[in-house]
Amino acid sequence: MDTILKNAIASIQIGVEDYLSGDERRGLSAVRNLTAGILLLFKEKLRRLSPHGSDEVLIKKVIRPVRGKNGAIGFHGEGKKTLDVQDIKDRFKSLDVVADFARLDKVVRLRNEIEHYRTSVSAESMREILAKSFIVIRDFITTELGEEPAALLGNQTWATLLEENEVYERELAACRAAMDAIDWNSSAGEQVAAHIRCHHCGSELVKPVDSDVEFLEQLAFHCASCGQESDFDDVIEAAVEDCYATDSYIAMTDGGDPPVATCPDCIRETFLLEEGRCIACSGVLEYTRCAVCSAALGPDDQDNHGLCGYHAWQAARDD
Repeated sequence: MDTILKNAIASIQIGVEDYLSGDERRGLSAVRNLTAGILLLFKEKLRRLSPHGSDEVLIKKVIRPVRGKNGAIGFHGEGKKTLDVQDIKDRFKSLDVVADFARLDKVVRLRNEIEHYRTSVSAESMREILAKSFIVIRDFITTELGEEPAALLGNQTWATLLEENEVYERELAACRAAMDAIDWNSSAGEQVAAHIRCHHCGSELVKPVDSDVEFLEQLAFHCASCGQESDFDDVIEAAVEDCYATDSYIAMTDGGDPPVATCPDCIRETFLLEEGRCIACSGVLEYTRCAVCSAALGPDDQDNHGLCGYHAWQAARDD
């Protein structure tokens, strides 16, 4: 077994051992080891794809061209510095290697939050990290490395990852069921609700303190991971941004109207153009058509008092 793969397995095993110790002070060590182990698994794939005699070129930060004995140009790795996360993403993209970077990014964000803002890691936070790591590890080992996860990681490590993932999924299902009890007054609201995260730790294990409220702004969310509460105002803009990230990107790159705008009433980035209302304050547009040309008006036109941008400009010029 190659050194990189040995180190990857050892890091994951030690991370699980740190977790099983029950000592919250070892939680950060567990997170670091799990993250390092996943990245080493990724580098093992690149090592396997590197041409023979290239000094494992695909895992090296610096690549230099060399001329072979027959005059053919090849590439060799130079130095000992290896790839960072973004480099790995770029290499995988060009080589059509599949990895769940979305989940890995969430693990890294949780790790960074723990490193900067917490002195210990709760069991729920650790379980969330284990669950997300489990999916990344399982899929990559099976699909890209062509190995059996249990055989590679050892029965105890694999059994722990399996068990914690099942517990986490049950907790997540309970949180989602509690969120479903909220009356969002629209299907778009229900979609946004799935993207609400704890304002303090970024966990998705959140549920309403009380779902029976008169106004959505009265909602507060309890986090099962860090135990803190987040107000509606703390989480709604980030949830909307996350929910419509793809549509917003397409609108920005390909043209067209963005799906979300600034609400003229509450000044949050929570006005859903498709629904014609703000998901945060339920505000609607006072003016929907230009009084002169009947052009459709959006949130940005509301200060023109019923005129489109062109006719508002004309009116101002005539004054």
